[in-house]
Amino acid sequence: MHNIFYSRHDFVKGNSAQYCLSIRFATDGLSFCIHDQLEKLFVFSFQPLTHHSQDEAIATVKKAVAEFELLNLEYKKVIVIPCRKDKILIPELLFDEENLSEMYGICVPIEKNDVLLYHKIEPWETYLVEALPRSFVTFLTSRYQSVNIVNSAYPFIESSLSSTSLRTYYLFLDIHATYFDMLVTKKNHLVFFNSFTYNSPNDVIYYILSTLKKVDVELDILRTTISGDIDDDSKLLQSLSMYIPEITLVKNFNFAQTIGNEEVNTSYFAHLLSAHRCL
Repeated sequence: MHNIFYSRHDFVKGNSAQYCLSIRFATDGLSFCIHDQLEKLFVFSFQPLTHHSQDEAIATVKKAVAEFELLNLEYKKVIVIPCRKDKILIPELLFDEENLSEMYGICVPIEKNDVLLYHKIEPWETYLVEALPRSFVTFLTSRYQSVNIVNSAYPFIESSLSSTSLRTYYLFLDIHATYFDMLVTKKNHLVFFNSFTYNSPNDVIYYILSTLKKVDVELDILRTTISGDIDDDSKLLQSLSMYIPEITLVKNFNFAQTIGNEEVNTSYFAHLLSAHRCL
């Protein structure tokens, strides 16, 4: 793999059973980091890719896991984070494992050989559900003794919940190459969550403004936090700033300093290092 950074902290392969391995993949890239429970970072890697389908992205993950030594060590915890638009939230009162396929299929197409994975969001008594090919899930569970497979929306939502303390509306956005997740909360309660496909910044703005209008949120009391594929100079941020007054980008300066590369867009990897907190 390309773009591998080793931190100033000593990484000892023989101690890997004490470390956490987090792997994030999407159609635009594959990344992973190795760290301890206190988030002391040892290794970080990112390989930009251009895939036309999730199947191609999954094939890249399988190849990397099969061939790359650092991904074949024994770890205390392994987290695999697919960045996929297709997922749904189901309230606990409606959650029925026996009929989960039917419920999921109403909202999102499900393939015959898919397996459904779900994780509970405790504060909301709600489950985040997604589908992945059974063969891929079997591949991962056979490789790693302790593996959690969870959509990128899960650490995104969990980290967003930890940021809401004031009695006002919050807008959280997690930007990906072809879609974005949008979350609106008030007093730590869920107001809205959905994922939207986009082709341009104008699409993103349209979906945001139309949604905020539907849920009756006043922009002057809104606090907005954005993570993902966005930086201070992006056209999307500049366009959003014309409509939304208070915007904060999620950044991790310690992360950039640790790997010795200040040019890394830490917002893009915001939920990679922190995913272990919620699993």
